Formats: sequence, structure tokens, C-alpha cells
Amino acid sequence: MAVMCTVVLTVCLAFSGMAETAPSLDGMRIFLAGDSRSSTDYTFYKEILEQKTGSVVLVEGASGCTVAYNASDAYFERVAEQEHDFSIWLVGGNDPGEAGTIGTFDAASSLAEQGEPVVPETDLSQDYSGTMFIQAVDHMMRKYQNLFAGKEEAPVMIFCTDLPQQRDDGDSPWSQQANWERKRLAILECCAKNGVECLDLYTLCDFDMSQEPMFHAPTDTIHDNGVYYMDGLHPNPKGIDRITDFEIEVMENLLGDKLDEAA
Repeated sequence: MAVMCTVVLTVCLAFSGMAETAPSLDGMRIFLAGDSRSSTDYTFYKEILEQKTGSVVLVEGASGCTVAYNASDAYFERVAEQEHDFSIWLVGGNDPGEAGTIGTFDAASSLAEQGEPVVPETDLSQDYSGTMFIQAVDHMMRKYQNLFAGKEEAPVMIFCTDLPQQRDDGDSPWSQQANWERKRLAILECCAKNGVECLDLYTLCDFDMSQEPMFHAPTDTIHDNGVYYMDGLHPNPKGIDRITDFEIEVMENLLGDKLDEAA
């Protein structure tokens, strides 16, 4: 299923609710990549997505891990081992996004204008050893493309912009809008650079964090204390229902594009 599109989905889609289904995705295999938000810590992501699509959902988020781990050979062993049609990447939940830690590949980018350093690509022949957020994201994309290069039915990578979060208090770097937006810009830059399908969840979901609780360790995976978040960090079932609406829209559009190409 070698389909690739670089259009960022930022249109306003109707909130469908969990009763809606996507029969065109029935029987597909969807790989969820990232951190704890896409992990077995929360069963409802898999349950909701499977209910709405009829797909088999492979839950492979690495709880507590940063983008550096998601870019590593150790994490990519999971990606290579499981056959799938789509992979949905939601990374960066454990990276605060502070100034000077993001980087950019383009000296004329808005990130460079904000003072982010211009950095080189990492070496794909070596395990990930970069130091900037953007290097890790770019490494994941290029590594994934290389992994499935030449395959007749290559899976499609869908890369999401990170979601806002708030931890400890309003002064925490995790709680700063400027840090959320730097991570978003880095992901958009990498998607455009590598021709990866981008799902701008940050913009689409537009979660009002003033209505959400503040995350405090340790993680509570049971109690739902917010509107769209369990705890100010991890989306709750209502948040996941909203997120999966956008994910399904992208996957259906890609399948439609493939059918059009084959016609």
C-alpha cells in the first residue's frame, strides 16, 4: 500500500462519537507507535479504534520513553516484527520541548528565527545518537522509509503533532504553550522534508487545557479526572474518541487515493 501524501489535515471534522464505523478499514492492521499514550497502559485506545474500524490494532507505545528511544534500534525492532498497513506515531510526550532542545534543518525556518540551532541529519547506518528533538523525529521517518523501501505493499506512516499537556504546575516546562508549539513545528518540518503523512492533532483537537487537571506523578491509569484527559497528560476515552475520528479520516482518504490511482 505504497501511498504517500504531505497534506496536513487541519480542516474541522465533525465529532462522530464511538457509534460511527469505518468499514473501508475492516481487516487492516494499525500499529500505534510512541509513548505511554499509545501503550498497553490504556486499553481504550485499542478498543475504540478497533470498534470504529474493524481493524486489528497493535499497541506498541513505550511508556515513559522520549523521542530518542522511539528513534532507536531497540524500538524499531517492534516496528519490524509486526506486519501492518498503517502506523500512527504520537511521540514527544516525555520531551518538554524547551528552547534550544528542538533544532531545525532549515536556517530560514520559523524555528531558526526563534533561535533553534541548525543541525545535520543523523547517520541511519548507526543507532540513533542525535541530541535534538528534530533529529530524533527525522531519524524515525527516514528509518521507517528505509525499513520498508522496495516492498510492493509498504505500510503508510502517519505522524501526529504532539498534544498539549500540563504537569506539576503552570511554571513547569511541560505546561508551556511555547514548548508545545516548538515540538509541533519540528514535526511539521520533518513531515514536509520526508514526504510523510502529517496529522496535525495539536491544531485539530484544540483541547482547552484550562479545563483539564494538572498531571502529578505517579501516573494513575484508572481515574478519569478531566474533560478530554485522564490527568492533563494522557487522553481519556472521550479524548481518544476525538483523536481517532481524525486518524480514521486520514486513513480512509489514503485508501481512497490508492483506489483512484489503481483505476
